[in-house]
Amino acid sequence: MMKVLGAVQSRRLEERAVQAGANLLDLMENAGGAAVRFLRKKYDLEQKRCVVLCGHGNNGGDGFVAARRLRECGAQVVVILMQGEPTTDNAAQMLSRLDDTGVKVLRYEDASGYLPSMLETSDFILDAVYGVGFRGSAPDFMEPVFRAASESSGVTLALDVPSGVNCDTGAVEGPCVMADYTVSFSTLKNGHLLQPAKGCCGQVVVVPIGIDLSLINSQESPLEVTDRETALQALKPRNPESNKGDYGRLFCLCGSEGMAGAASLCVRAALRGGAGLVNAVLPRSIYQIVAGQATEAIYTLLDYSSPGTLTEDSQRSLAEALRKADAMVLGCGLSTNRESSALFRQCLMGAEKPIVIDADGINLLARNIDILKTVQAPLVLTPHPGEMARLTGRSVAEIQLHRLESAREFAREYQVVLVLKGAGTIVAEPSGHAWVNQTGNAGMARGGSGDVLAGLIGALLAQGCAPAQAAAAAVWLHGTAGDRCAARLSQTAMLPGDLIEELPGLFLEIGR
Repeated sequence: MMKVLGAVQSRRLEERAVQAGANLLDLMENAGGAAVRFLRKKYDLEQKRCVVLCGHGNNGGDGFVAARRLRECGAQVVVILMQGEPTTDNAAQMLSRLDDTGVKVLRYEDASGYLPSMLETSDFILDAVYGVGFRGSAPDFMEPVFRAASESSGVTLALDVPSGVNCDTGAVEGPCVMADYTVSFSTLKNGHLLQPAKGCCGQVVVVPIGIDLSLINSQESPLEVTDRETALQALKPRNPESNKGDYGRLFCLCGSEGMAGAASLCVRAALRGGAGLVNAVLPRSIYQIVAGQATEAIYTLLDYSSPGTLTEDSQRSLAEALRKADAMVLGCGLSTNRESSALFRQCLMGAEKPIVIDADGINLLARNIDILKTVQAPLVLTPHPGEMARLTGRSVAEIQLHRLESAREFAREYQVVLVLKGAGTIVAEPSGHAWVNQTGNAGMARGGSGDVLAGLIGALLAQGCAPAQAAAAAVWLHGTAGDRCAARLSQTAMLPGDLIEELPGLFLEIGR
């Protein structure tokens, strides 16, 4: 599994490498050299016009090394000191090594008038202004430079992270370089995976710079990328002598008049996800619609003696279904009327087994968010950004700007597993550990996709997976199924139900 580090973890890794005998100057030399080797594999550098934008820190030092190496490849190289002279000893030493190499070094103040036009006509632009420690917004004077680098007809390559992005959060709060490639040193960084920074990175390539692999693998990493291994760990081999009871009973309180499809998608996904028994708890009025599409489920049908009041038979059936459940899904297509609200609260407060709360369940929670602090059962919440905004009282824009922080803060405060859906879905648990998903596509941005995900998480919970493990595995499976649908049917024509039909082939491959 590829390590993903933030700024603090990256610095700690470097410190540990030095303690183990590495030399910082050598690491800087290796980093700048690795960036140029990447370019040499793809492009002819002889006599090409190269501009290297360098900051005053160690990222600028990497840029000075790259400039020297580009010159050794026969390129015409200009270095721009965007923040003046280096402020670290190592970067200063690397700048001094440019003497008598033929690399032209200019201060930004002396080149500002013609720098944008120089960038527009360059063959290669290397961005080494800000490194992993950058926070906040780049100064306004850099905006035309970053824009020219981003819009150049040449190739723009960022060293470690594009300048202007927050390595830890993925936030972009001001001017930013839009790179064609980002060469990341030793490991991936949070910002390579989190929007909107991810959209600034172009193709990300991780290169070694001389830090021992055992040190990298042992470095604490609070963020992981979901992958096939994530799913494999959640999908345990089946015992030949097992029965349906060994794979859990999933209770699904889903659907309402006009929203039978949400219940059907959730239940069908849970069945495909391997739950031993799926009990769909829904109004009798939509039974025929749902049962016609999910014949393998069992059904607990709800009747009302008066508005908002279940019949005695329905109350007994509901209580029995709750008692037998190994896991629950609440909310897909449930509606938020008085009857649904009462049912939701009854199921939520009476449960001790893990619960997935989705869609209208989240909308009902938003009316009284503090109820989460009184629930006894382990919880997995699956909001999209709009629902997350309602849960937190923040704007959607703020949620999207700070996706990882928002997910972690909510998970910690309410002691839940939080699945913040969207491009780069994030799964966060109360400890602060999180996963970011890289599968999925825009074809999944339609009603019903979330119902499929909720059913799949519920199925894994019913089979005994821990909540965070179930959520992370289901998110990867869901996105991978979506990618296969897009390849087969197109992002335009694919439907949420198609995701479910991709699961058997996916499970077959993982099983092998």
